[in-house]
Amino acid sequence: MTVEIKRQRQRGLVVVFVDTDVLSIFAKIQRLPLLFTVFNEDHLNISTAVENELQTGIAKGFGFAQDVIALHSQGQIVTYHPTAVDQRLTATLPQTLGSGERESMAICKRLNAIFVSNERRVKHHCRENGIDCVNLSEILRTIWERGILMQADVRKIITEIETKDNLKFRTTDPIFK
Repeated sequence: MTVEIKRQRQRGLVVVFVDTDVLSIFAKIQRLPLLFTVFNEDHLNISTAVENELQTGIAKGFGFAQDVIALHSQGQIVTYHPTAVDQRLTATLPQTLGSGERESMAICKRLNAIFVSNERRVKHHCRENGIDCVNLSEILRTIWERGILMQADVRKIITEIETKDNLKFRTTDPIFK
């Protein structure tokens, strides 16, 4: 399911939570604004655990985390704190998932929000729990399908991601077909 289909389903009531992995990818290539454009939002959301992961990244000297926290300071990224209901669901999710992923999934379940993560196992568990999940390939496809950038520009972004984030795409077919 593409980003656009999910947006239409929500009819403008979209709440989007982004995982650390996707934030770091777009920060490393200095393209964080694209996330706001893709989701047509003036702000994106993170869970408390994702904010903690970003703060840990800053403490370790990861520049990308500072870029994300700067947007947080400007109100473009908003932290949601889990409720008791969220915490109960978080506890039932596999410990093999990161704390930010589990907490974000629980909040997304409660709010009927979209979760943006590039982990296959996260997408699998989201599907099992009835949570809409958008991955990196779907974001990149949406960028050219909606005319935000040309296909050639998206190919350059893929090269940047592979170089700066050391993430290798097994195939780009889902992005360009």
